[in-house]
Amino acid sequence: MTLMRNFPDPFVAGAVQWAPSVNDAAAGTERACAAIAEAAASDVKLLAFSETWLTGYPYWEGLGPRPDYFDAWRGFVDQAVTVPGPEITQIAACAADHDMHVVIGVNERDPVSEAVFNTLVYIGSDGQLLGKHRKLHPTITERLVWTPGDGSDLDVHDTPLGRLGGLICYEHQMAPARYVLCDMGIQVHVAVWPGQAFLDPVIDAAVRHTSMENACYVVSAREVMSPDRLPDGFPMAEVPGAWDAHGGSSIAGPGALYVTEPVFDVETIVTGVIDVKTTLDTKWWVNGVGNYARPDVFKVVWDRRPKLPVERIEPGN
Repeated sequence: MTLMRNFPDPFVAGAVQWAPSVNDAAAGTERACAAIAEAAASDVKLLAFSETWLTGYPYWEGLGPRPDYFDAWRGFVDQAVTVPGPEITQIAACAADHDMHVVIGVNERDPVSEAVFNTLVYIGSDGQLLGKHRKLHPTITERLVWTPGDGSDLDVHDTPLGRLGGLICYEHQMAPARYVLCDMGIQVHVAVWPGQAFLDPVIDAAVRHTSMENACYVVSAREVMSPDRLPDGFPMAEVPGAWDAHGGSSIAGPGALYVTEPVFDVETIVTGVIDVKTTLDTKWWVNGVGNYARPDVFKVVWDRRPKLPVERIEPGN
């Protein structure tokens, strides 16, 4: 039968499983544009980069304090980007040139306070900034380098490809965050992570569970990394195991089934076809805010107000 509503045509999605340019915003921006151009040759319409891919995931964050730790820290803060800012503007122009939606993890710096956030940036195929989301709760030693987000920017964006949103790494363990995305009708979910092997079973479970629970596609982006991919002389490059990341990017369809199973140990762009109308089939039996909602028993309260560390009351107010 012909559906009354217009769903997007099936399209190709991709996850960039490339090593980042660590603590180098200019080189990372050029590399992001190269990935967009390469993906466009495979007709990719949505491209996702891994957690803080722009300037790199700080695998060193738990190795301090030691003198070379602070060398890495200074470069980390110095090269973290502003959103909006020149690097995002350049990447957005590349996205527009190739008619591609881009979701990219970045280290985002507040230019006044020097606080750094773990941020997902959403860019439309017309080059417009759709929004950004700061990680709600950095995990364990990540809290030494990242400031938590305040939850006001978690959102789902209406795009020609469907309703697009996502979560960052262990935010997938925050059941209320997943439920909020369900309430906003997410159809295409971008999940971003680092690439360490110990995370493989956690990520496999989270990706497939999210695709089932929220009846959505999940594009899961992870990176490859190794000491030989670091800039010459980078601090703590010699620490055994610190820089070992083997990827594992994948694409799952609604119902916990992989469209493209995890790919390991290769620098590549992982691709798969997304057909948004098939999300209806999973919602037939599990719709978290529909037939599986019990607001008389359980209810999520989400405070979307910005939560600033300083509330300024100006003279005369």
